[in-house]
Amino acid sequence: MALSVAAYTGRTEAYLAEHGAKMSAEVTRFAAALPRPSLVLDVGCGPGRDLARFAGYGHVVRGVELNAEFAAAAARHAPVVRADLREIGGLFPAGVVDGIWACAALVHLGEREARDVLAQFARLLRPGGRLYACVPVTGETGWWDEPDGRRYYTVWADFGTAVAEAGFTVDEVVRGPFAEVWAHRP
Repeated sequence: MALSVAAYTGRTEAYLAEHGAKMSAEVTRFAAALPRPSLVLDVGCGPGRDLARFAGYGHVVRGVELNAEFAAAAARHAPVVRADLREIGGLFPAGVVDGIWACAALVHLGEREARDVLAQFARLLRPGGRLYACVPVTGETGWWDEPDGRRYYTVWADFGTAVAEAGFTVDEVVRGPFAEVWAHRP
C-alpha cells in the first residue's frame, strides 16, 4: 500500500485539478443523511476536497491520510491524522463516529486488509451511523501503470457482501466502474 500511496507525491495540485469536481452529488447525499452537526471521518481524504464539502454542510470533520503531502493540503480544511487506514480502529474511540466517508480509500488494500478495515469502521460508528465506500469492480487486481504512476488495486466481485459481513446493513449498491456502497451500522 505504501508504494501506491507514494505515487501521489508531488501531484497534489494536478490531483485536485483532475478530481476536484467529482463526487459532489454523493457528498451532498451523504451529508444530508446525517443530523447536523455530525462527526464525519473522511478516510483516505487525499488533499481534502470532501473535508471542505462536509464542513460546508455544517458537519464536524476529521481526515485520515497516509500521504504526507495530501495530509498537509487537507489540514487546511480540517484536522487530519496522518496514519495508515489499517490502524484506524486505534485512532478514534469506538462508537462515537456518525459517518465514515471512504471514497476510493480502500482501493490500494488487499481484500483481507480491506475487510479488516471495514470491521474497524463498524466499531467506530455509533449505532445508526452511516458508511459510504467505493472500490473498483472492473479490470484486474494487481499493479496498474497509470499516466502519473504505478499503483496496486484490488478489483472486487462483490464488495456489498464484504460490507455486510463487516457488520453493516447495506442500503444500496450502485455499480459502474466502481461499486458504491451506501450502508449503516444497525
